[in-house]
Amino acid sequence: MNNLFGNSQIFISLAIAIVLEAAPFLLLGSFVSAVAGETSLGQRLARAAPRSRGGGILVGLFAGLVLPTCECGVVPVARRLLRQGLPSHTVITYMLAAPVVNPVVLLSTWVAFQGSWASLAARVGVVAVAAAAMGWAVAGTAPAALLRGGNFAPVGLPRMDEVHGHVHGPDCDCGHDHGADGRSLPLRLARGTALEFLDMAKFLILGALAAAAVKTFMPSSLLTPLQSSLPLSVAAMMGLAVLLSICSEADAFVAASFTGFPWASQMAFVTLGPMVDLKLLAMFYGVFHHRLATALVVVPTLLVFVLCMALGLLLPGGSW
Repeated sequence: MNNLFGNSQIFISLAIAIVLEAAPFLLLGSFVSAVAGETSLGQRLARAAPRSRGGGILVGLFAGLVLPTCECGVVPVARRLLRQGLPSHTVITYMLAAPVVNPVVLLSTWVAFQGSWASLAARVGVVAVAAAAMGWAVAGTAPAALLRGGNFAPVGLPRMDEVHGHVHGPDCDCGHDHGADGRSLPLRLARGTALEFLDMAKFLILGALAAAAVKTFMPSSLLTPLQSSLPLSVAAMMGLAVLLSICSEADAFVAASFTGFPWASQMAFVTLGPMVDLKLLAMFYGVFHHRLATALVVVPTLLVFVLCMALGLLLPGGSW
């Protein structure tokens, strides 16, 4: 009984610690998303994006620095960007890269891994390779051909407030309409930030509870084979990332809490989750053509596994 009580205390302490570490970055990310939703950054990006394949992919990789969004809202943003005339390769690259290559996630990753530049570079590098590969694959494809039904109004698409819960301003790029509600800009920003934070906080709490439960209650006899095998640990953390569906602004803190796992498997967690998770699966198949949706799941998954295995062999300790 005493042992159970002691383990419960450890479990609660670990879960609270993870949430408290990650919550400020989730709040900051929610604010940035609300600001982006109140501007017309997407329209400006559409006018400025180059039409060449290489240039368009490069813009897509770094567009998240000026049009940041988390993975739960990036698919509607991508659909709107296609409507606004951006090339397919730019939009698909942006959709996969922006949840990681944006200021809030870069900062949270650096803090979560205690100032490890190797971790930051690995996360950005793996995601950039996967995003660029998918962008290159769709280059030259008409935007309408990427969407379900071959048009800009996919049949059966769920309401966007049901799939991601974001609230944005009337000029946002999230792919659905909003009416002006007469509120001042500060009030709209506060409301958007609060709703975004509350919507994403449940995934952070779920991830923190799962990580704390694994560290506290899972027998070492089950963990040891995973921790001692690079392929198994990478695959296990990839599966966990998909199932937990934690926002990219907070997932690094959950990954870093798995201290017994190889560094490369932690990188697998923070690179696959922002590109493929349960939320994204529903939106991929709801918005895009079936073949593209399948490719958006399969290609990043395979590339993350291969690249993280390579990281584990070349940089087993996660340092230069």
